[in-house]
Amino acid sequence: MVFEGQTLLARAEQSLKPLFEHVVVSTRQKRDDTLLPQVLDDREHRAPMMGIVAAFEAVDTDWLFVAGVDMPFIAADLLKHMAKYRAGHDAVALHVGGMAQPLCCFYHRQTLPAMQQHIQQEKRSLKCLLETLNTYCIPEQEARLYDAELHSLVSLNTTADVQQWSKS
Repeated sequence: MVFEGQTLLARAEQSLKPLFEHVVVSTRQKRDDTLLPQVLDDREHRAPMMGIVAAFEAVDTDWLFVAGVDMPFIAADLLKHMAKYRAGHDAVALHVGGMAQPLCCFYHRQTLPAMQQHIQQEKRSLKCLLETLNTYCIPEQEARLYDAELHSLVSLNTTADVQQWSKS
């Protein structure tokens, strides 16, 4: 999908590359529209948890920051603030709308066994997973200090969403 002249993936790449040493794309099939390393998640079921597991299995890092490619407004200041809470936790999430938000979230490698167990039990909800982990939840009011309108959580899933958020 194209937003303001760029694919959503290109926008994500542009906003995340300055913040992280490594940026990888977890995808179901190889994409020709990026030079980023790609982790192919060819599992039968579609769920973000499956992509996170595939990414942890493919890269050598303790922490993954996970965002949907359809989330083009990730605020750098918010991510930097979130990163401060990683020590001693399995995950760092925003607590907005009465629940931990599983995308725009940091996950530690030690969460991999729990994810694999949830997948085996056919429980692929990241929201449910976060409830079982030692998750640090940043309160909404605190998050708004770094992203006043919480645009970091906006997902452009449809053409109507893209039209609504376009500057034109």
